[in-house]
Amino acid sequence: MIGDLLKELVKALYRFCRYHLAHLAGHHRAGPVPHTMESPQGSFAVADAGMIANLPDDEILSETYRREVRMNTSRRDLDNEEFGRNPVFQIWKQQKPRAHKWTHYFEAYDTIFGPRRTQALRILEIGVYEGASLRLWRRYFDNPQTVIVGIDINPACARFNSIHENIHVRVGNQADALFLDTVTRDFGPFDIIIDDGSHVSSHMIQSFNHLFFGALKNNGIYLAEDLHANYWTSYRDTRRSFLDLCKELMELMHAHYTRTTLTEWSLESEAGPETHQLSLEVPMVATMIKEIRVFDSIVAIYKTRREFLPRVLNPLAD
Repeated sequence: MIGDLLKELVKALYRFCRYHLAHLAGHHRAGPVPHTMESPQGSFAVADAGMIANLPDDEILSETYRREVRMNTSRRDLDNEEFGRNPVFQIWKQQKPRAHKWTHYFEAYDTIFGPRRTQALRILEIGVYEGASLRLWRRYFDNPQTVIVGIDINPACARFNSIHENIHVRVGNQADALFLDTVTRDFGPFDIIIDDGSHVSSHMIQSFNHLFFGALKNNGIYLAEDLHANYWTSYRDTRRSFLDLCKELMELMHAHYTRTTLTEWSLESEAGPETHQLSLEVPMVATMIKEIRVFDSIVAIYKTRREFLPRVLNPLAD
């Protein structure tokens, strides 16, 4: 027992000395962090834009992976036994839709949506067309309390409104903030938002910027599909595409690491909770993203509410 007490005393003394020595040296403070932290492994300073700009501009992906190889389409992809068992594909095939769907989407859909399939959800789909996806989601998400909402700019799509099936269609522009606010007020907030609308880059960006913050629940999923349209001139009307927006989100979800050094994280992990709590200002979106999953032509952005910064578990302190 005395031995255990001595161990705890040594740990506490180590944390106290490490923390206060660093504090006296000016290394332990909130706000901007020093850029001269040296260690046997090198500097742990923040790699800011100026420093990165002076680094060699080498190719980062090996030529092994860039080497071009030939790929072909295959009419036998539907023969795959696992593919045939995919519940999204089974429903799609049974309803004989008047719409196109890329075969590799079905696996992505089930991977992303499968865990929530039986829950009572509120789902917004941008893009109705011939109503095929609305019927697909109505059958796939089989909880009778699930509400399916479709929006489309084409007035003819209103005919797919089916209140008795909990399918609601509203006509309007996906880039119209007032229209989106009305839909959210009437049916939201949503558990899932699917952008299968115009595929025009500016529309996709505007829809995300308006809906992700206020129309999607904190544990919701924002899925955008047909991202290959970003590469085709008919749909590209902005210099930066929706894919570029996703890349920016991936950078911003790591923003807290761009404003601190490894030394700061180490000091926080070694200090007791009564002596130090790391505090940073980060872009709001960094507190809202749990995960980003990228598939061929599909991205799923999982929303959350991150209240705290991550921290390092330290065997001497925890």
